[in-house]
Amino acid sequence: MTAVDENLNPLDKDLHVRNNFDQTTRKYLLSVLSDALIEEHRRYPTHMSEPLARLLVWCQRRPLAEQYAVKAEGDGRFRLIIFSGVRGHKPVYVSEENFATIQEARHGAFLLHIRDLTGK
Repeated sequence: MTAVDENLNPLDKDLHVRNNFDQTTRKYLLSVLSDALIEEHRRYPTHMSEPLARLLVWCQRRPLAEQYAVKAEGDGRFRLIIFSGVRGHKPVYVSEENFATIQEARHGAFLLHIRDLTGK
């Protein structure tokens, strides 16, 4: 531990470790991200590769305000929402896009996570 780290309070140290872990994880995910990996997710496999499993875990462990979810509409279609991360504030729709199946909607949410990961 450096002298700077020793002067941080425990909460700051925790945040520092989490940020460092997230940076390392993002580097790995960017190194394995490919069109084939995205296609593997789109096909909705029952047995997925390790890189896809790690990417999905990263998606699920993001802070609540960075989480996407699928909302079923009354007409049987599906839309994507994002949580506010603040108690009492409702989620908001990500876009006007509708999906015919829940699998298509989940893949749409996955693509949003990819966009967040790559910054594109």
